[in-house]
Amino acid sequence: MDKKNKISCSCGSCQLFLNDSLPKYSVMCACEDCRQALRWAEINGGKKPKDILYSVYFRSDIQSYNGIENMIATQLRGDASSTRIYCKKCFSCFAVDHVNYQNNVFMIQPDYCKQNFNVRIPPLAVLNLQDYPGEFAELDSDTIPVFHSRKYPQERKRFLSIEPISEYLTPPKTPAKGTTIREIISQIGKIRVLDLIKGDNLEELHNE
Repeated sequence: MDKKNKISCSCGSCQLFLNDSLPKYSVMCACEDCRQALRWAEINGGKKPKDILYSVYFRSDIQSYNGIENMIATQLRGDASSTRIYCKKCFSCFAVDHVNYQNNVFMIQPDYCKQNFNVRIPPLAVLNLQDYPGEFAELDSDTIPVFHSRKYPQERKRFLSIEPISEYLTPPKTPAKGTTIREIISQIGKIRVLDLIKGDNLEELHNE
């Protein structure tokens, strides 16, 4: 029986095996960058993005990995804060790093990759609703803190006051036992900058 610690792309060509498969926290994210990244993947064969994405965070500590020759690391633009790892074959996005994660955690959006263990935990916040494309956002709970934006200091302070988010958006207190997600990105090689226009829904690219 497989150990319950595997994250993979949809076709199985790329796999990450975690040293710690316990989710650290989760959020719902409506940011246009996440949708645009998944829209780019959809055009290349991936799944269509939802308007609000369930996102869950794991310790940046990978026991082992397979298929690095099938992995591609991308950034939306030259000034991007996030780096996403996709499979070159099925264009599943199975890992996301951000400068604010400080190599302590990395993020996945479970609807766009595969896992052999339970990754569903209650979200602690709904983020970036200023980017939500609809008029009214249906949320599962009226008790989850909502953040339209985190560009203001008081919003960032309120977000970081949520436990255990503040604990994992700091440098790790103990080093990884295995390989960190940033080390994997470095081993993939040159990051592909997509040079997408911020907010573009990529319809023209899709029709080319």
